[in-house]
Amino acid sequence: MKSHLFLAMYTVLPALLSGCGKTTTINSNMELTGKWKLESIVQGSDTISRPQPAKGVMEIGVNFKEKGELEATSSTNYLTGSYEIAQQNTIQIGGGGTERAETKWGNLFVNALPNVNLYELKPNRLILYYDDNNQLIFNRAQ
Repeated sequence: MKSHLFLAMYTVLPALLSGCGKTTTINSNMELTGKWKLESIVQGSDTISRPQPAKGVMEIGVNFKEKGELEATSSTNYLTGSYEIAQQNTIQIGGGGTERAETKWGNLFVNALPNVNLYELKPNRLILYYDDNNQLIFNRAQ
């Protein structure tokens, strides 16, 4: 009797825990955590590549920290905030900073970031989607 109960637990319990047909959820944000450098922005059919660094202009990047904390640098400012991920690669980003003396590249980033709603992870590449399939494309920073 005990062996049948034991066998039943091993066959039924994994099915219950897997959610029976639900989409796979992200149970850890460990792949997302870390520093990412913005390489390009896709808006409709236009792809805007990262400009050559200029004096006094910072590299644009995002640092997804553990526990949902977020730090970012625009072309001239620091931003802080939070993020939350959920099923089907949805993401919400909140926070703030200033838009003081931003470059055109920096303004594109600062204006897009609050509208991000999906993300896609590939090896050393992160794509944040916003406003009808527009994209912020990042490479993992070293």
